[in-house]
Amino acid sequence: MAERIIEITYEPFGAGFDVKVIPRVEGEELDAEFPTHKRARGWASGLRMTRGWRIVDRTGVGVDMK
Repeated sequence: MAERIIEITYEPFGAGFDVKVIPRVEGEELDAEFPTHKRARGWASGLRMTRGWRIVDRTGVGVDMK
């Protein structure tokens, strides 16, 4: 299986930020939308701490964490 990552991107309509787990975890809804980068990063950081997955921040606002 490929490495699972937590990806942060701009929401397509410019209304905030999306957090997606790639590839998805079957049976769990972990993806979410947030109005601010701080909240998106907080959700992603919680997933990283509990699941151990790497965060890839594609927004340019934050720094990738390993």
